[in-house]
Amino acid sequence: MILSLIIPTYNDSDRLELCLNALIKQDIDHSRFEVIVVDNDPYMDLKISKYFFDNLNLQIVKEFSPGSYAARNKGIELAKAEIIAFTDSDCIPDNDWLTNGIKYFQRDTLKKIGIVAGNVPLFFKDPKKLTYAEIYEKYTGFDFESYVKEGSCGAGNWFSYKSVLKDFGGFNPKLKSNGDTDLSKRISRKYEIKFAPDVIVRHPARYYVKDIVYKYRRLIGGTFQRRFNSQPLEFFIYIIQFSLRRLRFSLKKFFTVPLIESWAIFVVCMAINFGVWKEYFYLIRGGETKR
Repeated sequence: MILSLIIPTYNDSDRLELCLNALIKQDIDHSRFEVIVVDNDPYMDLKISKYFFDNLNLQIVKEFSPGSYAARNKGIELAKAEIIAFTDSDCIPDNDWLTNGIKYFQRDTLKKIGIVAGNVPLFFKDPKKLTYAEIYEKYTGFDFESYVKEGSCGAGNWFSYKSVLKDFGGFNPKLKSNGDTDLSKRISRKYEIKFAPDVIVRHPARYYVKDIVYKYRRLIGGTFQRRFNSQPLEFFIYIIQFSLRRLRFSLKKFFTVPLIESWAIFVVCMAINFGVWKEYFYLIRGGETKR
């Protein structure tokens, strides 16, 4: 066994099974990797078909501390292999995902790699009939190549040595969002982060505007906890700047994309700004960050 794959999940068994199906189709011998699913739902047990246990080296464990980063840390502790990969339960890996990810470490004779960050293209329910949310995501989807240039990586497509993760203490378990940014930026100060365009997992575009708004409220909460918890004025300025960036982004699209798409982007951006300000007042009054 050379790789341990960790998948945190929370009340997402249907999409998790799609992810596990894609792992069964990996073009690497199943004896060479294990799959650790960390169930983060403290109230309900995850129900997974026996089929997946028969066709994968699969274990499901519980993590009662809330948040995907606490769940990922649990997986790191249990991992048996030297290389660890992370993805999310709503992602669909390509058949050569693990093979392509591992090869970067096989070439890393000097152990300089801290993270291999793969590519995360979006897919849509009906590409010919996009919702407002899907149109917004079409223009703002995951850009792991840009993340790497900034010294960070998202946990949806991440490979590292277990020793590197342990050296940095894993993810901050107190964070509900931004924990992957926090850890990857710390790792990038000591090790290389490589963007790997051939290491691909696919992520569904959000279908409803409310889901995009919730995503940004969650991200704002993570930013608040990571950077501004004791700096209320700086957080207020950050929210103003964030809102102006969304407004500018939406207005520019009126000159660069078809009107129906630019209007959809504008509507979504205004909904995001409303949600972000709502979250701002919620957080400064002592509210819990969202998971």
